[in-house]
Amino acid sequence: MTYLRRLTAVAGAAGIALFGGVATAHAQDDDAKFADRVEALQIPLGETDLPALGQGICDMLTAGLDGTANPVPVVRGVVNRLTGTGMDRGQAAGLMRAAVAVYCPQHGRFMGR
Repeated sequence: MTYLRRLTAVAGAAGIALFGGVATAHAQDDDAKFADRVEALQIPLGETDLPALGQGICDMLTAGLDGTANPVPVVRGVVNRLTGTGMDRGQAAGLMRAAVAVYCPQHGRFMGR
């Protein structure tokens, strides 16, 4: 399975898991934090399910970083995937950083400056 297909499969599975799960109070706090960060970035996402998007970004990073010594291609791959949805690179990088800060801070060391 190619890297991009694996990322797509993980993102799809994360979306399905999100819609079937029950949110906790902690998750709601995180969801509000993420929504605030996205709003501050002024990224026009319309009617997007923001928590699912943020957690999907983290799932892509987790799957890609698993067992790899070089995180750069993984991070670039996530940014490239987001730019494919109509965002510019700055918006995509900002969205990824926001998702990491809220949902998967363990990946923060890979975000650069």
